[in-house]
Amino acid sequence: MQILLIIIMVKLGFIDLDIPKGSNLMVYGPPLIGKSAFVRTLFNEEVSNGAGGIYVSTKDTAETLMEWFEKVGLDDFRIIDCVSKAMMEDVADTDKIKRVSIMDLTGISVRVNGFLEEYWRSGVRDILLAFDTISALLMYLNPQTVFRFLHVLASRLRAARGVGVYVVEEGMHDDKTTTTLKQLFNGVIEFKEDEEKRFFRFISSSSRTDWKEFVIEDGKVVIP
Repeated sequence: MQILLIIIMVKLGFIDLDIPKGSNLMVYGPPLIGKSAFVRTLFNEEVSNGAGGIYVSTKDTAETLMEWFEKVGLDDFRIIDCVSKAMMEDVADTDKIKRVSIMDLTGISVRVNGFLEEYWRSGVRDILLAFDTISALLMYLNPQTVFRFLHVLASRLRAARGVGVYVVEEGMHDDKTTTTLKQLFNGVIEFKEDEEKRFFRFISSSSRTDWKEFVIEDGKVVIP
């Protein structure tokens, strides 16, 4: 008996990249090259086109993110804020914003699952999860603990047929940690700077794109 495997593809916005639904991608490059702007621009574009959006932040508060997205006209998405509790801000959760300690990986997972289930109950099937950044987790937690957390998170998103993009800072981790991280993902969006110009490309076990130049204008990534 033959088993027919159907792979449903999805195109990621301005990246112009076709990937299977259920993919998890590492966004990897040197600090300050524009990875967060890249992820926010992609997130804005996908959610504006009808996708459900979950933004997990370990570097900016929910209020900072909301301010950025409101400037580009986006307000219907979900945030898991892993920053506010460490700053001891007396702010409550809302339907769209959940706050959890960066050390509480179980709490992060529970809130991601809650938002995924919410989207599925409402009929939303295209979901993008942005995680900015994984490197912050590795500053506080044992790498093996983070690897297990990411394995479960990526598996959960894969089962939901969503897409995840996870920011990792180049140069912050040893080679073993970086190599192990890459094995958790279906591909890597790499960044580099050359002669004061910024570029990205996609690499996976089966494909590789050419380097594509980008610039940042008003906090957003633009392809010249």
